[in-house]
Amino acid sequence: MPTAAEGPTALSDIGDALARAGAASLTGERAQLAEGLLRAALSKWEDPAARPQLLAAFSAVFAGEEGAAQMRDFMSQQIFRQLAASLDEPPKDFAQVAAALGVPPMNINAAQAQVWGVAVLRYVVKLEPIASATVDEVVALISPTIQRYLTG
Repeated sequence: MPTAAEGPTALSDIGDALARAGAASLTGERAQLAEGLLRAALSKWEDPAARPQLLAAFSAVFAGEEGAAQMRDFMSQQIFRQLAASLDEPPKDFAQVAAALGVPPMNINAAQAQVWGVAVLRYVVKLEPIASATVDEVVALISPTIQRYLTG
């Protein structure tokens, strides 16, 4: 079983997937921004090779400040650095991403809370019926709320 130290690999992978989905939406059709981001995140959680690493990273968050600090860095900086690498004229930080979307920075946190909340209920707690719902069902239910946060 992977250790918490192996979590950053899975986090980097999920960050890359989110960055690609975000870059595609920032440079193209924003109407699909939330769906693309949620599908990108869920695709990594659905991957049997990545899931144990993601679970280990989540466990580390609750085990101590080091794990929490690592997740804070991932959610407030790493994802946005990866997003910046995907764009020709990238926003340079969290606030600039919010400005590019035209929403308050707290809306980014609200969107993150939705994505990570789904991950916790579906893959960590395994709460029914969300645990056995199809990815399409979860996306259809949750993405409109995330879209509202990200597009105002």
